[in-house]
Amino acid sequence: MYLKEIVANGFKSFADRTRIELRPGVTAVVGPNGCGKSNIVDAIRWVLGEQSAKSLRGTSMQDVIFSGTDRRKPLPQCEVELIFADCEKELGTAFAEVSVMRRIYREGTSDYFLNGKPARLKDIQRLFMDTGIGRMSYSFMVQGQIDQILSANPAERRYLFEEAAGITRYKSQRKEALNKLAGVDANLARVTDVIGEVGRQIATLRRQAAKALRYRRLRHRYTHLDLAWQSKQFLDRKTQIERLEVDAATCRGEVATLSDDLRTREAALASTRALRLELAERVQQSQQALFDLRTARENAEASARTADLRSEDLTARLVEVHREAAEAEQAIVEYVARLQGTSDVKSAAAGDVTAADATFREKTAEVDQSLRQLLDAENRLRRARQDILIAEGEMTRARADVTNLEVDLRGYQQRHVDLSASLTQAKAEREGLERRAQESATVVTTRHAELQAARANEQAGAEKAKALLGEFRALQQTISEQDRQVAKLSAQLGLLEQMQSRLEGFSDAAKAVLRGEFAESMPAGKASALADLVTVTDTAIAGPLESILGAASEAVALESAEFLPGIVAKLGERQLGRAVFQVEAPPAARNGSAAPAWLRAAGTAVAPKSPAHARLVANLFDGCYVCDSLGDFLGWWRANPGFEFFLVATTEGDLVDRRGLVFAGRPRKASTGAGSSVFSRESEIRAVRAKLEAENDKLTTLNEQALGLQASIDTHEVEVTNLRGATQLAAQELSVAQADERSARSTLVTADDRINREQRQLNEIETSKAEALLRRDRAQETLTTKDTQVATLRQAITDGEKDVEVRRAEAELRRNSLGEVRLTLAEQRQRLELVGREVSDLESRRAEAANRLAARRQEGQSNERLIADLKAQGETARATSVRLASEIEVSATELTALREELAQKDGLLESEDKVLSVDRERLRERDARLKSLEVNLAEQTSQCGFIVEKVQADHQLDVATVDWRTQLWLSEGEPEGAAGFGDLEETEEEGSRSARAAVVRRGEPTEEDLAALAATDWPPLVREIAELRDRMAGMGSVNLVAVEEYSSLRDRHDFLTKQSDDLWKAKEELTKAIDELNQTSLKLFTDTFEQVRKNFKFTFERLFVGGAADLTMVQAEDPLESGIEIVAQPPGTKLKGISLLSGGQRTMTAVALLFAIYMVKPSPLCVLDELDAPLDDANVGRFTDIIREFTRFSQFVVITHNKRTVSAADAIFGATMQEKGVTRLFSMRFNKERDEAEPTSPGAGFTMAR
Repeated sequence: MYLKEIVANGFKSFADRTRIELRPGVTAVVGPNGCGKSNIVDAIRWVLGEQSAKSLRGTSMQDVIFSGTDRRKPLPQCEVELIFADCEKELGTAFAEVSVMRRIYREGTSDYFLNGKPARLKDIQRLFMDTGIGRMSYSFMVQGQIDQILSANPAERRYLFEEAAGITRYKSQRKEALNKLAGVDANLARVTDVIGEVGRQIATLRRQAAKALRYRRLRHRYTHLDLAWQSKQFLDRKTQIERLEVDAATCRGEVATLSDDLRTREAALASTRALRLELAERVQQSQQALFDLRTARENAEASARTADLRSEDLTARLVEVHREAAEAEQAIVEYVARLQGTSDVKSAAAGDVTAADATFREKTAEVDQSLRQLLDAENRLRRARQDILIAEGEMTRARADVTNLEVDLRGYQQRHVDLSASLTQAKAEREGLERRAQESATVVTTRHAELQAARANEQAGAEKAKALLGEFRALQQTISEQDRQVAKLSAQLGLLEQMQSRLEGFSDAAKAVLRGEFAESMPAGKASALADLVTVTDTAIAGPLESILGAASEAVALESAEFLPGIVAKLGERQLGRAVFQVEAPPAARNGSAAPAWLRAAGTAVAPKSPAHARLVANLFDGCYVCDSLGDFLGWWRANPGFEFFLVATTEGDLVDRRGLVFAGRPRKASTGAGSSVFSRESEIRAVRAKLEAENDKLTTLNEQALGLQASIDTHEVEVTNLRGATQLAAQELSVAQADERSARSTLVTADDRINREQRQLNEIETSKAEALLRRDRAQETLTTKDTQVATLRQAITDGEKDVEVRRAEAELRRNSLGEVRLTLAEQRQRLELVGREVSDLESRRAEAANRLAARRQEGQSNERLIADLKAQGETARATSVRLASEIEVSATELTALREELAQKDGLLESEDKVLSVDRERLRERDARLKSLEVNLAEQTSQCGFIVEKVQADHQLDVATVDWRTQLWLSEGEPEGAAGFGDLEETEEEGSRSARAAVVRRGEPTEEDLAALAATDWPPLVREIAELRDRMAGMGSVNLVAVEEYSSLRDRHDFLTKQSDDLWKAKEELTKAIDELNQTSLKLFTDTFEQVRKNFKFTFERLFVGGAADLTMVQAEDPLESGIEIVAQPPGTKLKGISLLSGGQRTMTAVALLFAIYMVKPSPLCVLDELDAPLDDANVGRFTDIIREFTRFSQFVVITHNKRTVSAADAIFGATMQEKGVTRLFSMRFNKERDEAEPTSPGAGFTMAR
């Protein structure tokens, strides 16, 4: 991968769109200070996400936008685009080129683009993560960063090593995992709190749900009865509406007939009105025409008056113009007389000037002749001096040529020897490179086969892991179902225990005693629920035992009968109702017939929970028995009348007492909890608890199986990961082998080019040497000739200097005489000029007076013409006024006739209106009847509409679609959704339950059933509707959705419990992932650090030609957080710290560290900004040598002023500021075949030898 192109527009000093094309290798950027070289580096860092304006040498990010110059305005935005090529492998993209662009606006907003599409900064950073390219990576070594690397504390140096180790991505993933772990902990806390809150809400919501269920049944009955009654009324009113519509239609026909007749006559009247309107318009038009004529007459009279006034004004002006013309003619005569006298004086002065001028010309000719002779002598002297200078210069150049050619000959000899040795070495290296290329091709074939095998193994492992994952998901489904069963049992157990703690099933009186509300009559703890003292040992006959106890199952056991009178008195006072109490009694003596084996004593199926209550429990079931068949017992009892017993219960729930009363039949069973008795609830709790323990054991077994299967999946995933790593390693090795092969081939081509180039240079040196020998001999001959010529020219110069002195003295005498004559001529000319100036002034005044005379004459002629025109206009206007007066009289006569005709039309219309008013009255009478019918119809329709709206508002139904007979039938049924909530029903009488069950079993109505409802007596139903409405209103506030909320809340409780389990699992997985990331990062960082440490020692010794260097960890026990300390000791020194290094040593140390990192993980791009500034020539040579070595792996962009660094570059960009404040680049690329530089940008028409 390499940086192919940089496009900057408006960034800092790049005011114009600038396109910089780069190639692999070394690119140097040169130019004067302050011309914008470092702005290229800033542009690259800015696009890669630099957020610090200070790092970009600014105070705010808007400072990177071009701020304008003396000739240019500031730009509103700027953008920079980087295009990377051959980046599929490094960036993992599907494209050969990737474009990254950043744009910023003056208001501060900034946008990123990836391949032309909007992107986030995070996307750009992830793209280049672990590639070595980034705003803070080791790929940028700019001015000041050397001190930053070496002066930073050890912890701040870690970023270079982390980037090289490739753990930046892992650290980012670890940070995200820690954030997710914190989120999971927070969610766990919230879910736990919500589960507790939901558990408390369920108890409260159950009472509301029971009330809502009762309300639904009342609402169901009310809805269907009300719908039936409203539908019946609607149908009756519809019948009445149909009758009214027939009457209204008849009346409407009569109204239509009268309306048509009236409409015809009104149409005729309307026609008459139209004629009247037309006549009125003609009257209005005639009035307007008369008004226009009168206005035109007034305008004509005004125009005549205006023309007369202007004619009078112009006549007065004409008299004034004639006077001014006469004054101008008198002035012209005076100026002509004065000019005649001044001309004579001017002629005399001109004669004097002519005589003086002739004398001046004679003297001037003599001076010019002397000066020409002096100039000829000086020119001869100057030419002699020039000739001797040229000759001496040619002699000096000839002597220098001889010396230079002798030096060149020695240089050619040395270069010939060096090139011969280099050519021999290059041929030997080529043979080695050819062998290396062949070996690389063999390795590529081997690595390709290994890659195919690794991919096959990876696919097989992935398929196995996928099968295990499917099995695991099926087991997870089973666990989820089992988990829901456990949650259901837990909820059921909690409900039973809650009912037990609230004393559900006990009367208010019993609850008051058990809660200790009669402390003054009985100390606390002296009363217990009877059911709490008994344990059923045989649950098979729990039902018969409950039948035996009956109301006694709610009894309260007292420790002493002495408390009973006080308690009974208190119950009477507080009116809490009745309660059953159990006190100790002596055992009754039983005699008579012995019980058969199938008649079992009830006392054998129970046991006291405490020995202290043994007698009480024995008395409770004394004389009570249990059998299987009611018929068997009754037959045996008839045969054994002496058998003494108190109660006998069957397993079917039938009960026989000593009096011969038989309580038969089975009451409807309620769902668990709500309908269970106090006595059986304890047994049910034990049964549910046992079942819950069994289900929990089953769930534990399933979870253990899932853990085992998860372990197998993890093992296979590790194997798949290892196989995938092996595949990636094989792919990397194949890529490395292919890169080595390409590098070998490329290096082989370079070697061939080098051999050809050096052979060509050797031939050129031999040719140049022969040419230098010939030029040296010629230069020696030229040197001898020029020496003789210089001596001759020196004698000629001495003679010329004497002749110049004589000529100069003669010219000076003649120049003084000429000065006196010049003074006399100047005086005569001045006098002539004064006279001429006076003549010119008089001529100017005369011309001005003539111009004034012509202007006044022209103005007089113009005024005379205007006066004549104005008189003609006045006459025309007066004639127009007379004509318009006659037209006004005619128009007034026509207007009077039209007004009389309009009055006749108005009288006709008035008589027609009186006739039509009678017909309109008849129509109003018929219309009133129609309206009366329509009002009645509207009332009935309104009542129907009211019924429709009421039914729509109350029941959201269209009453027209409601069948009142069906609604009456449905009113006897159960509301929809009432089934399935038996645990919410309150205790009802058996008859009421049976009646409702019978109603529900009625099914769908037949036609006979619906026909029988025609004789329904409606008044009782209407009263029932009102009663139902009152009952519903009397229930107060009802939560109508409490039933669904109750069910939903239970489901939510189960769901939250499952979510809690999932969160615990997610927490474990995140913790495991963080541990794995730490282990991977530790291994990568440790291995990279050791390799960089080894490389740093090597590069330091190479750059310094000796010395010692090392890298150490400040906290070796924690490599992932440890800082990095640098030890550098140049040759011959024992420095204790890098702060004691000189500027050049610090730069070379930083360069050594940079290239040590590059040896581990080369960055595709490296930017060096004037790193060679503090280096001497020897160190610059080592610096450039190591850069050239690394061009196999990286592309280098170097900002420099050093000529040796420039000579090592493959391409050069020159930065200039032809326009102040605006950077312009010129580029050239070296032609390796001709060993020259070729310009690559417009205007760069120069070459530079390498």
